[in-house]
Amino acid sequence: MRQIIDIFKTLTKSSNKIIKLIDTYDKTRQNPVDNAYLLEKKISEIEKMVPELPEFELKNVLSAWLKKEKLEIEGFKEDFRLKFGQELNKRLSKTGKKIKGQYPILRIGFYTLKMDFQFGEATLFFGPEIEKIKSKIPLDPNTISETIEEYDKELKSVKSKTEDMLKILLEAYNRALKLSSKTSGEKLLITDVLNEFVMLKQSRKFLVDPQKIHFHEYSRVKLSYLLYFLKNSGLFEKGVRLHIATFDATTDKTTSIWIPENEEGEGTHYSHISFEGHGQ
Repeated sequence: MRQIIDIFKTLTKSSNKIIKLIDTYDKTRQNPVDNAYLLEKKISEIEKMVPELPEFELKNVLSAWLKKEKLEIEGFKEDFRLKFGQELNKRLSKTGKKIKGQYPILRIGFYTLKMDFQFGEATLFFGPEIEKIKSKIPLDPNTISETIEEYDKELKSVKSKTEDMLKILLEAYNRALKLSSKTSGEKLLITDVLNEFVMLKQSRKFLVDPQKIHFHEYSRVKLSYLLYFLKNSGLFEKGVRLHIATFDATTDKTTSIWIPENEEGEGTHYSHISFEGHGQ
């Protein structure tokens, strides 16, 4: 008697759980294209419950329904990818940006967008997956385009301070020369010079009280863009040289930095910098 009751309790529990899952799935299915990958997750949860059911007609009906839904979801996923690409391209084209490549990796100017449709999120990189800018961005064209636009605007804000930036970079080079006991015009590790550059950019408040809250951050991406802009502004023609990194050095972020060559995302790793005729 007890065994029969336990069997019915187990069946009731499984049935109630399946009912809740199907109910949630039904609500999600009201917007099938936008929720295509979420539907796939939901249908998978229901499918895992099927083995818990005894062999009877309803189980066969449920299995047939699951098979039918999975086929339709594949179509929804294809529609989602098409719609997503069209809407993202429409948004980005308003700011003059073009999309290149194919899913799951798209190139957008300086940036690379790597998408995970399964989890409904994307990761934004600077360059060809050189530096990670932001991860877990929802797969929403508006959110992604706004993220790129905001970061792009912040990155390009250095344009208004070009001359000052070059002077500070030269000062950083001279400081690094002294620390390494080298003479004017010699090449130095570009990362050593950039470290000095970041310190020179700190406020007096940080120098007096070097706490994290007083520290002005300067990411590798911003430093990379700064060097790109200075290089392409013609100012580097005045004796500033960037030295290409060897293959081994490109994998070590302590000895090299990737710098774009153009706004199409092509670039080069550099390991050293020198200021000829501008030394201490």
